Amino acid sequence: MNPNSLAKMCTDFVDSLLANAKRHTLCLNIASDAISAETVVAEHLKTKGVQPVSLHHEPSTKDFGEILAKLAGVTIVTFDDFDHHPKSMDLLLEHVQNPASTGKLVIVSRAWNADNTKKELELRKHCLFYQQNLEKKDKHRS
Repeated sequence: MNPNSLAKMCTDFVDSLLANAKRHTLCLNIASDAISAETVVAEHLKTKGVQPVSLHHEPSTKDFGEILAKLAGVTIVTFDDFDHHPKSMDLLLEHVQNPASTGKLVIVSRAWNADNTKKELELRKHCLFYQQNLEKKDKHRS
């Protein structure tokens, strides 16, 4: 996907999150390294005047739980591969199932295969969700 199209898709999803009264979490699984989705999201929020915006990279499970407990404004949390954080995923599932949660949350991950488990499929029911996969190279082509 073209980097400009991918960035536009990210900002469109953020706008949907901000406008959505029922869903408070957006998961962006951006496989391409052509853009930094968390930077695109943060800059878009800044241009919209959204405050406060916080950004966290690869928090521990304990830190992630504290982040979720103190959400205000929009919080962006990045993971290289969210599959490697099953306890944080449990916390996220609990969070998204709580309709009284405050603030908005954006999870950004590059390598997360977000449809492996029942838990991940359940997350998809409660979050705004976009998963981009890079095309697999044909092993028979050079």
